[in-house]
Amino acid sequence: MRIIVVAGSECNTFKNYKYQENDFFIGIEDGGYEIIKRGFSLDLAVGDFDTTSHLSEISASAKQILKYSPIKNEIDLELALIYIKEHYPNEEVYIYNATQGRMDHELITIKLLIKFKELSLHLINNNEEIIYINKPYLIDKPNTRFSLITFENVTLEIINAQYPLAKSTLAITDNFTSSNKTKDNTLINIYNGGVILVINA
Repeated sequence: MRIIVVAGSECNTFKNYKYQENDFFIGIEDGGYEIIKRGFSLDLAVGDFDTTSHLSEISASAKQILKYSPIKNEIDLELALIYIKEHYPNEEVYIYNATQGRMDHELITIKLLIKFKELSLHLINNNEEIIYINKPYLIDKPNTRFSLITFENVTLEIINAQYPLAKSTLAITDNFTSSNKTKDNTLINIYNGGVILVINA
């Protein structure tokens, strides 16, 4: 089973979703309505629902609803990830419609990849997949653009890429690991810390 999370950004990346049997769908705010429109089963709706005009449709279709007060410390996506951590901690999680909308929410979403690093989170936009890695990671897609973006100090090496990198410690201000390209079986070895990997889909 995979967990498919559809957030409420106006930029629709859910159009890139490819159905697999037994996928579990979580809709956040109007993301629940996007799931319904595509004809999929809305297993769980999450949010304070203060920005949707489709609450009646979402309420009628959702198998379960977690409704929160608008006055809270977490954004709605974080509440969904807390639920996933409690109930489905070992499943692959694919997050759609959470990028290219509000800049503050997009940056917080990337931070959530780090906060919930024990989960297997994949943030999907129109052209790329964004994940957080803190252990060796193999990219088996040749001739594919990728970037590593530091949000913390990290020690790593890049093997078998267009621009290989010997074991180095990168600071949060270092930017030279952007716009690389894979060869066959590019390996990113992580020795300490973690890094955001942005890879062309």
